[in-house]
Amino acid sequence: MIEAASGEQEVKVSSPLNQLPASSCGSVPGSVPVFNCIVILRIDSSSGRAHGRIANLPGLHGEAASERDLLFQLTRRFKELLRSGLAGEHELSWIDPPEAPGPGEQQRFIPIHL
Repeated sequence: MIEAASGEQEVKVSSPLNQLPASSCGSVPGSVPVFNCIVILRIDSSSGRAHGRIANLPGLHGEAASERDLLFQLTRRFKELLRSGLAGEHELSWIDPPEAPGPGEQQRFIPIHL
């Protein structure tokens, strides 16, 4: 179960797709699917490069010159995998509970709109 802030109230998410129950775009509730993308990252102290992985879907990881580039890369891959899974091309195997950051790692929560 994942908790997400929606204004001042907390919304509990127990969807098998990790989908938030309502749109965060401010229009009609549920008009835009919103999914939880949880990224665990670390910055290599010697090279300065960012390394990361998606904590709630297996097999998605990457490396980039900066945290911003890494997050862009991983969220793009997350969307591609999500779209193909929702289209029935493969089953989405959510990691529940998501992986936790280890020593020297940080976590980023990114809501993804399809």
